[in-house]
Amino acid sequence: MKDFLLNNYGVITKTVEFIAALSGTIYLIKTKNDTLKIFVQYLWLTVIVEWLGIYPQILQNNYNYSWYIDLKNSLFCENIWLYNIYSLLTIGLLGVFYSDLLSTKIFKVIIRGVVVFYTVFSVIFYIFTDGFFIKGLPYDNILASAIVSLFVVFYFIELMRSEFILMYYKLPSFYISVALLLWYLMVTPLFIFNAYFYAVNTQFIEFRALLLLLINIFTYLCFAFGFWYSLKKSKL
Repeated sequence: MKDFLLNNYGVITKTVEFIAALSGTIYLIKTKNDTLKIFVQYLWLTVIVEWLGIYPQILQNNYNYSWYIDLKNSLFCENIWLYNIYSLLTIGLLGVFYSDLLSTKIFKVIIRGVVVFYTVFSVIFYIFTDGFFIKGLPYDNILASAIVSLFVVFYFIELMRSEFILMYYKLPSFYISVALLLWYLMVTPLFIFNAYFYAVNTQFIEFRALLLLLINIFTYLCFAFGFWYSLKKSKL
């Protein structure tokens, strides 16, 4: 089982991501719930980035096309720049999602302020360093985890104060928030211990890859379940 999961890591990950995005799209079509539109767009962005992100594997071939050779020898030969843009868009889109979702004014102001700060900090960092093509933001995973966790905590606080607490299980935003919070809390330690991610440490490599895959499967299927279950309950 372990070998099957590791050998099909990319296919499984992309499949559950697609299932989540498709489930969200079906939910939007059936309910016309514009509040979740930005999150579904984020899911499709994830699907697109994951597929585009495999291009460095294609560059390992030896084609003789001039444009192919130029790309292979350019700064774009690695996909780090793509995921740097994705990280920036992730915070922005999730910030817009939770800002639209919440009604408490102070929460909305804080979320917008955090998004602006993160965006400005990221742009300044990439302008004045050479990190855009070779590395991400310093402590980016910890920073992103803290930011998204803050958004989710605001959501849960407002949910507990509102009448919707009695029907939380009917809200796709509840399942989305639970999955996001768990994803960041579980994944962040894996990146903190990246110092142990060496080719000679095969056991850690396998453990890290397998755990990350299982976390991704849980997260995106939780998104999909939230859309499906909420849609089912809305018809009763």
